[in-house]
Amino acid sequence: MKRRAKPKQNAVRTKKRGGERARSRTHRAPINKPPSDFLDSLIAASAQALDLTLDPAWHDGVKFNLGLILRFGALVDVFPLVDEAEPGPIFHA
Repeated sequence: MKRRAKPKQNAVRTKKRGGERARSRTHRAPINKPPSDFLDSLIAASAQALDLTLDPAWHDGVKFNLGLILRFGALVDVFPLVDEAEPGPIFHA
């Protein structure tokens, strides 16, 4: 039985579409977690301003969720928008 030679692959490989998009994006600074003491003071000031009593057992959960919300807000804030961008339509029921 005779072996057949494999057809030669193209010497130049084409770039994948996803790779091109990934390289064309501008470099962004990483979104860091807010400092712990900042969150503690923000939680205390917010609770005082809203006249809320915060159970000490809930403090860690509130701190985690507030830090998460601030990081997500920072991600939205660094998203580039063109000047021609318009808000979406508002539907009323």
